[in-house]
Amino acid sequence: MVVAWLRRAVLGLERAVDEINTLNVFPVADADTGTNMLVTLRAAARSAEVADRTEGPHAVARATVAGAVAGARGNSGVIVSQIMRGLAGQLGPDADLTAEGLATGLRKATDLVTTAVAEPIEGTILSVLRAAADGAGAALAGGGDLAACARACADAAFDALLRTRDQLADNAAAGVVDAGGRGLLVLLDALVEVTAGGAAERPRFGRQIAPHVQVHVDEGHGHPHDHAAHGDPPRGPHADYEVMYLLSAATEATANRLRAELQAFGDSVVVVAAADPDPVATWSVHTHTTEPGAAIQAGLRHGTLRSIAVNVLQETGHTETPLQALLDAPRAIVALVSGDGAAELFADAGAEVIRCDSGMTHAELLAALHRFEGREVLLMPNGALPTPELLAVAARSRESGVLVTLLPTSSMVQAIAALAVHEPNGHAADDTYSMAEAAAGARCGSVVAVTEDALTILGPCGPGDYLGMVGGEVVVLEEDQYSAGEALAELLLATGGDMVTVLLGEAGDGDFPDRVSAALRPDRPEVEVVGYTGGQTASVMEIGVE
Repeated sequence: MVVAWLRRAVLGLERAVDEINTLNVFPVADADTGTNMLVTLRAAARSAEVADRTEGPHAVARATVAGAVAGARGNSGVIVSQIMRGLAGQLGPDADLTAEGLATGLRKATDLVTTAVAEPIEGTILSVLRAAADGAGAALAGGGDLAACARACADAAFDALLRTRDQLADNAAAGVVDAGGRGLLVLLDALVEVTAGGAAERPRFGRQIAPHVQVHVDEGHGHPHDHAAHGDPPRGPHADYEVMYLLSAATEATANRLRAELQAFGDSVVVVAAADPDPVATWSVHTHTTEPGAAIQAGLRHGTLRSIAVNVLQETGHTETPLQALLDAPRAIVALVSGDGAAELFADAGAEVIRCDSGMTHAELLAALHRFEGREVLLMPNGALPTPELLAVAARSRESGVLVTLLPTSSMVQAIAALAVHEPNGHAADDTYSMAEAAAGARCGSVVAVTEDALTILGPCGPGDYLGMVGGEVVVLEEDQYSAGEALAELLLATGGDMVTVLLGEAGDGDFPDRVSAALRPDRPEVEVVGYTGGQTASVMEIGVE
């Protein structure tokens, strides 16, 4: 159930991310609260799904928290990770949640967030979380089941969200409810959908000062003042940078000391653990400060740091959210390519090319994608990296401002099939679907030259022999590249197809496409054979059938 809830919550945040970003005025009006919560929850959901699939439901709770803490982005993301931690502690061995577990988990999450935040403030996500816990607890006391408790906590959160417009001076001045609280409501409504089959319809919140809201204005300065009257401590004079990192293997006492040190020169200080320290844990650290170096040095004094990120904080006028700007930017079709001929072929078809002639590491790909910052990238990996590494690169790239979508292309000939249906001026989602469908519909294989003696499933082979490969399996063993290529093409055509694409490598014979065409003509006159010079060195040729 928890995996289904996380999936539904991610979908809900994807729909509401622009609305939440627009509401973001506290602690810095940088319009990224929705984006940060979405990135964090995606990391939690992805980790939970992998654990459920590979280890079983008993591993979901731990994986959810680990994914959320490791992938947490921004102040709101770190807080979301602690909400996940509080609830995960109440999951059963089958990753199920009971009514009592929901009420207890939300109360635990409230305590964790209150402890983690250096200066808890009313009118923020904390107020909404506390109300949700109270709502679930009241429903449980009244004999409610999980669905009833979920609905009660979501409705209580909604009522508390409405109150945040009055509780926090920044919200009142902008006429908004709290952005983090709005994001939390999305998560709770998703839980109601999963447990009860449907959630209440919520209004779309915007920036508009309600008639009943009174904002106190200093006549001499013309801006809201007296934060103390609203229960808010005064903000630090500067918060030019956001600093985040993970502190490994530290005790709770160490984390408390670091939190106190960061408070001396930073705002929005949050230090949270991925699990109960026993006796140590990994801690996610977040602060806004004018001294990013000092914030990092403070962490280093207390242990080993990883995943260090420093971002410039820029207040926005809310005319456009970061995510919307990313989606509106020119879309790049990027292909990982080996060979001069293939590089020219893909460039002529409108793709941006990243060369991987000598192989590719995930670090090299991550660095190469930096040039697309602020853009959406549709990446055709073409078998250059295994799937886990590609997913890690895509996640890290999104965190740095490159929205990466992966196409399932395991070879360059599959990517050629995908590019053939690419519509540069079409709707992005429709275009991605069409290209993915074309790639999936192209069966592919490769012919490679044997360089040393070996034993295959088809028998022994040695230098001078050629292997036909499909999905890493040897399916053809021949003494020359022509016989190997023709046999591989016949195998790929066995289940149908009317087009054969041949991408010749550096060692491939240029006459091969004509020879295949001639060989197929007597029995398959309808099949068209198209040949290109790729120049790749890893294979003699790649063959695709559509």
